Amino acid sequence: MERMYGGASGGGSGGGGVVMTRDPKPRLRWTSDLHDRFVDAVTKLGGPDKATPKSVLRVMGLKGLTLYHLKSHLQKYRLGQQQAKKQNALELNKENSEISYGHHNMHMASTSTNSSSMNSEQGEIPIAEALRCQIEVQKRLQEQLEVQKKLQMRIEAQGKYLQAILEKAQHSLSADMNHHETLESI
Repeated sequence: MERMYGGASGGGSGGGGVVMTRDPKPRLRWTSDLHDRFVDAVTKLGGPDKATPKSVLRVMGLKGLTLYHLKSHLQKYRLGQQQAKKQNALELNKENSEISYGHHNMHMASTSTNSSSMNSEQGEIPIAEALRCQIEVQKRLQEQLEVQKKLQMRIEAQGKYLQAILEKAQHSLSADMNHHETLESI
């Protein structure tokens, strides 16, 4: 048994509603239509990394849909996207490897080379991948360095502010003490 909630455009039993099970703990049934609406909303928001459950909820505008449902589904969607990217990268590397290997075999047939040239040609793909990784790591380190610099500047500014407050309090206390001593001497 299932319950159907209509979408923002109204409608109760139309194809665009939210389907809930009648279990003791009702669960949302992600129909293909509902998932398509979810994907459209995520795309409108700039992709799975930029979309937040709250913004997806607002864009989808479906009655019965909660942040809890969207948090879980967005997390699964992001994981699926990451796995798809990894799979595509593996397939691309495999294709490049086969192309490189085929090129290498043609090269070996046309010229006589030693085994060291074979190693260098097969090593091209891992070196390119390593360079890409190194560049990405350098970018992240640069970003972290910029954040650290900003934090250091904030810490120094906070220190100067606290020092000014302490000096002002010290000056105020010494002025009060001088005023008190003046009153006692009268």
